[in-house]
Amino acid sequence: MIRFALNAFPQLAPVNHGYATIALSGHQSAQGPVVRKFRDGRVVIDTGRGRLTGRPLAGGQEPIPVWAPIFVGM
Repeated sequence: MIRFALNAFPQLAPVNHGYATIALSGHQSAQGPVVRKFRDGRVVIDTGRGRLTGRPLAGGQEPIPVWAPIFVGM
């Protein structure tokens, strides 16, 4: 018989994506830690009451890739 502890397998540390604010309507928004990022720019946030998906309002621009020319916009 082989015995092992149920906690023998290490838990992966959650990835910290920071916080985001998404618009629910023209007058409401929600803010929370980012749980997941999608390729199309949407994020999933945890509000404490559930998870919501939307596009970040501020700072939602993707960073310029390293391979982009430095003279872009000149």
